Amino acid sequence: MFAITLPTIPGLAVTGLIGGIIALIFGILILIFPRILNYLVGIALIIWGILGILSGSWVIGIISIIFGIIVMIFPRILNYLVAAYLIIIGLITIFSGGFAAASLITGIIMVVLGIIIFIFPAIINIIIGIAFIVQGVIAIAHYFGWF
Repeated sequence: MFAITLPTIPGLAVTGLIGGIIALIFGILILIFPRILNYLVGIALIIWGILGILSGSWVIGIISIIFGIIVMIFPRILNYLVAAYLIIIGLITIFSGGFAAASLITGIIMVVLGIIIFIFPAIINIIIGIAFIVQGVIAIAHYFGWF
């Protein structure tokens, strides 16, 4: 049993660290340069999708890639696509994480941010920037075992 599970743990940890760093950088860039939001969000979702698939999270990975491609093709509906994405991924994170503290906190934050964007689409740059930063910090903290 240990021989099967141990080899996958380093891959998940490295993916979490890389994903966390990418999220943190993209969040900061979105807050500084809001006009590049569509491209950054699309690219970030595609990268997260690839990293998710590589770490074994097929559902989140495929959903991320699909939403990333749609955001790149249809930038005018970015607000609603991102809101829907945050809600879907937040719910998946909550329920697939077995209600662990990190999964529960991350999932709730994503769902709340998705609802806020649906209600107030004009503040998407701030919300998306913060969402990327929070997700990045949580992924990095989880990688280093802070919680």
